[in-house]
Amino acid sequence: MLPLHNRSRGGTWIYTPAVALTVLIVAVVAAVSVMDARLAHRLVSEDGPVEWLQVILLAGAGLITARLATIEWAKGRSGAPDVLLTAGFAFLAISEMELPRRILGKSTKIGRLARDVAAGHPRETLFVLLVAGLAVGLGVYAFRYRADIMAWGWSALETAWGRLLLLGACLLVLTEIFERSLNRMTGAGLPKPLVEESLELLAALYCFLALAQRWTARGSPCPRPDRE
Repeated sequence: MLPLHNRSRGGTWIYTPAVALTVLIVAVVAAVSVMDARLAHRLVSEDGPVEWLQVILLAGAGLITARLATIEWAKGRSGAPDVLLTAGFAFLAISEMELPRRILGKSTKIGRLARDVAAGHPRETLFVLLVAGLAVGLGVYAFRYRADIMAWGWSALETAWGRLLLLGACLLVLTEIFERSLNRMTGAGLPKPLVEESLELLAALYCFLALAQRWTARGSPCPRPDRE
């Protein structure tokens, strides 16, 4: 099957709700920060509304890509891009929920885990082996289907939803890299993670909107011939 025309694969209308919701979120955060600093603290606190909204959006995006992967498999295709996206969104949602910390009952920072593994703690050792195994497995899987993934990626960038998804992914990565700098940008009396959590919420929103639009189109951005 030939790739669908760019216009039929997702028009720029997807930018309208993205821009509107961005303005709304920024306005609400700014208003709360000015009018009620205590409420701002509650909104972006650990296990607060903003954090859980991120989890919901990321989980929703992951469910969409998981369903799209099953559609690809039913058509005899690899579905590798959607499998990797599903794994990525699952990782992000679990990280936001801090599920490993809740299970282990302690910090899961690399330095702390390294010391615990060196000390022979069984739960921490099992956790590290599990994460390492998953990472290696996904890496091998991605290498095996690298041609499909590259073709999918370039084709997705020709669509409006693909560019919005890329924006969301880049925003997530940059927010993580510059987390400390962002936490120093908040004013006196405001919660340190205010800017960071707001940007992460926007990133999760962009990813969800992009994939929701793709779900409306039903299928891969660059359909490939069925394999015999």
